[in-house]
Amino acid sequence: MALTENEVKRINVSMPVANDVKLGDVLKQLQESAGGEVTVTWADVKDKPSEFAPSAHTHVIADVKDLQAGLDSKLESVKIDDVAGLQAELNSKLESVAVADVSGLQAELNGIKSRLDALEGGGA
Repeated sequence: MALTENEVKRINVSMPVANDVKLGDVLKQLQESAGGEVTVTWADVKDKPSEFAPSAHTHVIADVKDLQAGLDSKLESVKIDDVAGLQAELNSKLESVAVADVSGLQAELNGIKSRLDALEGGGA
């Protein structure tokens, strides 16, 4: 398959330039002179590194186009029933939670009780 102009440009930009010789242009010229198809195998590539060690790096969600919107749409479409066993696990966890385990819950419950007592006429 012949190289497109975009492929030639991509190769020229992504490959190192030596003495202003651009690999994309060279491949295109070879292709045209060979009648269209040029095959280069990995073994044909000389002086390639023996290892391609990955370098550590990070990305924020904003670096990836439309990632946040894609994640948001997935979150909106997930129901608790879609995750096998999640409802049962949540129920078992809730059964083992004590009021004291939740910061500020006892004070909130006391306030609600006081308001209910006042509505029922049993409070001060």
